Amino acid sequence: MNARIHLSLMCALPLMMMSVRGGELIVSPDGLTPQGALEKIRAAKLAGSKEPWTVRVKKGVYALDRSLEISPIDSGTPEAPVTWIGEGEDSVIAGGTPLTGWRDEGNGVWSVPVPKAPNGQSAYFEQLWVNGRRAERARLPDTGYFKIAKPAIAPDAAVKGRFVEHAVITNGVDVLARLAADEMPHAQMCVIHKWSFARRVLRGFDAASGTVETWSPSPWNRWQTWNVRETMVFFENVRSAFDAPGEWFYDAKAGKVLYRPLPGEDMAKVRVVAPNAKISQLLAVRGNPGMGDCVHDLVFKNLAFEYSDAPVATERAIRPEHPEIKAFKTSPNGPSEAWQHQAASGSDGAVTLRGAQRIVFDGCLVRHTGNYAFRFNDGCTSNKVLRCKLEDLGAGGIWMGSEVGHVAKDEKLTRRVITSLAPLSTAFNRIANCTIRQGGRFNPEGTGVALTHVSDSKVLHCDIHDFFYTGVSVGWTWGFMGSVAQRNEVAFNRIYDLGKGVMSDMGGVYTLGTSFGTTVHDNIVHDVNSYAYGGWALYTDEGSEGIVMERNLCWNTTDGSFHQHYGAGCVIRNNIFAWNKVRGAVRTVRKVVQDVPCSLHFVNNIVLVREGGLVGKGPRGVAGVWANNLWWDMSGSVEMDGLDWEHWAACGKETGGKLADPLFVNAEAYDFRLKKDSPAFALGFKAWDYNCAGNK
Repeated sequence: MNARIHLSLMCALPLMMMSVRGGELIVSPDGLTPQGALEKIRAAKLAGSKEPWTVRVKKGVYALDRSLEISPIDSGTPEAPVTWIGEGEDSVIAGGTPLTGWRDEGNGVWSVPVPKAPNGQSAYFEQLWVNGRRAERARLPDTGYFKIAKPAIAPDAAVKGRFVEHAVITNGVDVLARLAADEMPHAQMCVIHKWSFARRVLRGFDAASGTVETWSPSPWNRWQTWNVRETMVFFENVRSAFDAPGEWFYDAKAGKVLYRPLPGEDMAKVRVVAPNAKISQLLAVRGNPGMGDCVHDLVFKNLAFEYSDAPVATERAIRPEHPEIKAFKTSPNGPSEAWQHQAASGSDGAVTLRGAQRIVFDGCLVRHTGNYAFRFNDGCTSNKVLRCKLEDLGAGGIWMGSEVGHVAKDEKLTRRVITSLAPLSTAFNRIANCTIRQGGRFNPEGTGVALTHVSDSKVLHCDIHDFFYTGVSVGWTWGFMGSVAQRNEVAFNRIYDLGKGVMSDMGGVYTLGTSFGTTVHDNIVHDVNSYAYGGWALYTDEGSEGIVMERNLCWNTTDGSFHQHYGAGCVIRNNIFAWNKVRGAVRTVRKVVQDVPCSLHFVNNIVLVREGGLVGKGPRGVAGVWANNLWWDMSGSVEMDGLDWEHWAACGKETGGKLADPLFVNAEAYDFRLKKDSPAFALGFKAWDYNCAGNK
């Protein structure tokens, strides 16, 4: 812990930590269950045991009928931890229900009865896995998206607190017209708008006008206020779209799950799993940090957590200016409805922690989720996620941060360096050497790693890829309002294959708000492709402040390698930015926000383009220092904030910079090593070994 930081959140620990002898339990398919092991340790702790405990989880699938809940009494101590050790990917704690007894319905369709939920009703689920593959739910259209027009929202005269949404579908009306009225309650309209995603039950459709009707708990609605050209729509669980091998359909009327096997799939042998009993949290660590009662000193090593559902409970999206936006359910046994706002903020995690200290996840696998793999909430400090593999994720990889920016008692959250935190603060955590991939499969807002209201934490040497939205997000405060997201470090990561032409306004590394002491360095970021706009490699968004970004290698972005919406005092130095497509490789626009003059320091960078321009709109009007940068446009058409090179160099914005070929070894093949005679060296650029990035 940094000696300069005072953190008044230490949970109660035993004064005497003497280990007498170790206790060991064996979990096996025909013996003790994980819940049984937890209860035995709890009983021993209540009886006064201060021994270290080891739970060895043998190979097997341990199906849960409820979350495995760990409370403060289950804690260890630094000298006597409680350690759960599995045998790798074969020691599985699972929340899924295997569906067996498939019957051939003919015409390539197989069926199985919908299983019963614990309340005796038919279980409802929106995900299905076949031999470990996330099966496609019957989707309309099969590929691509519909567009909408004339969005509107109004209070429902019949139900207080409900709002009726209307929008006109501009294509695909003939297919939707075949949807029977009694199938609509189990069909969902899914809406992607820039960085947000909505999921709504289809309440009505007028074929004559092409108008769909959905409901909302809030009058705040993006369709009405934003550009519908940036909105895409598709529908799920539509019977008429159930037409291709590998797809499934939840047939509520017949009480069946229908599936069309892929070529070669034998339904007598295939393993089909659905989320079980609405379990979104497989492991729930529940401390009470506000009372100084945390869960601490646990180790989970070489365990697998698989098959979690999307969250059922109503959760407010974490954005202060719009507290009414919620993720909500119509019922525990019906389709989900949600408008989560950004980064799937309303989602929990397959492993969810609150009030957790010194808990380590080492070499664990989390996959096949409807939510984040991990979520660290209030009061989580000094925890580690090491050498873990997170894949096939319904939302994102790791969400880390308190619900709000907590500061010490009697202090206010202002735009300043904050060194005194609070019992509910989340800080001093580490994510390292992880592979985080295949995210956003249920909610495309999901982010690889989101550090929100969190300080003094690190994301190091991770491979983060195959997401529809941002790779790593830091900060959760919009504007110059003050933030606790300070002194975080994002370094030596390989971040790529983001956006996929689906979401917009994202970054390989994305920041928000005051972030004094935060560094983003030695990362490789490439292939960030947006739908409408905003596919950036490094992106300092609203109010980003006090951040240093250096020695990052960035290439292949839709818009630019670097964009600052607005911010102050951020330093962008010694980076390589190459191969953006539009808007300019470097871009920043806003001059003054909230009476704060915006600024940007852009020094010793190399910028290489062949399309899209070198400098986008706006930098000339933003304060700061631009010096010793090397610029090169292979197309020969130099575009720098509306100027050619001579006028750019003469306008006083760039000091000591140069327009010249950087002389990379082979930039076309993404070999960005510099030849010895590169002009970048004379400008003060310092080469680095970018191959150190990624999971090592």
